Amino acid sequence: MSASLLSAKPPRADARRNYEALLSAGRNVFMRDGTDAPMDDVAKEAGVGRATLYRHFPSREHLFVAIMQDRVDLLDTKARELIDAPDVWEALVQWLLRYDRSATEYRGMSTRVGDGLADDGSPMASACAPMKASFARLFARAQDEGAVRGDVTAVQLLALISALPKHPEQGASADAYLDIVLRGLRP
Repeated sequence: MSASLLSAKPPRADARRNYEALLSAGRNVFMRDGTDAPMDDVAKEAGVGRATLYRHFPSREHLFVAIMQDRVDLLDTKARELIDAPDVWEALVQWLLRYDRSATEYRGMSTRVGDGLADDGSPMASACAPMKASFARLFARAQDEGAVRGDVTAVQLLALISALPKHPEQGASADAYLDIVLRGLRP
């Protein structure tokens, strides 16, 4: 075992409480005010100072990634499950609908997800890398079987779904827009 692993200590109880309070506050603030809400509002709602907020989350994107991690992990798992589905087109549509719904819980969330997917150096891109890879395998299978066009990439499709106008009450993309994208995928 390396010396750094031996010397790594678990976080102090108060640091863990602060982290959890910031995550909870971030969810509440982003739900109420959207993902562009002031970070000071997150610190205030968590009952911590700005220094504590930025020690745990150096940027808004770091906080956003921590909030999104469970959804990203579920999408990765689902893509891996669907890779061997008997009907690849239905599997692809099912995953894209899930992806669309998962990227709309907070106002402004889908844009942040889409932007993060396009920037390979961002914290969002790092967090989404396994999910993107699993989806890319599902998408490649759909292309290999002729279920979708060959001139579109998996990342282009994810960015496009993220950029679609969202239904204000339902959060997900308005059906007409998503339907246009899905129809446009067919060869």
